[in-house]
Amino acid sequence: MSIHLKNSPTQYGLIARVLHWSSVAMLLTIIVVASQLTEQTSIPEKLALISQHASLGMLLLILMLARLRWRHLNPNPIHSYSIQPWQKLLAISLHRSIYIIIITQCFLGLLMLLTSGDTFHFFDVFELPALLEKPHPIHQTILGLHYLMSVMIYPLFAVHISAAIYHQIFGLIEDHA
Repeated sequence: MSIHLKNSPTQYGLIARVLHWSSVAMLLTIIVVASQLTEQTSIPEKLALISQHASLGMLLLILMLARLRWRHLNPNPIHSYSIQPWQKLLAISLHRSIYIIIITQCFLGLLMLLTSGDTFHFFDVFELPALLEKPHPIHQTILGLHYLMSVMIYPLFAVHISAAIYHQIFGLIEDHA
């Protein structure tokens, strides 16, 4: 069975798989960088980590929007899977929830940058000057929401990974016939 570039009605294509695994790798990198922020006491090093985290977040936003666009241009193979209707509904709802939370998380990060009063350095390639002279009062609220969204994503990932493992081990309904 060969893998085509585009999705078929029964199988994800190469582009969808590359986009998926690239976003997983990017998200894991972002999580690792974010986890180092709490341990960092040096202000310059903390600012460098924040810049790296924000730059990766902007790339993730672009990647997720590309995934969303690709998803709308291709058939969704899950519709062809021989699984229980409730499992199909749960899988589709879970995927949508993950997209919503990750994209919202990225936009919250962007809002944090815009309300911080600081210059944004995108991977030291270019910088965007501060839009405000000082942090806007809503900055702390957005920071709290950004953290809350980061905590909400873990249970969704756990369910997604568990379902993928379950279907790899037990297969689809038609596999048991």
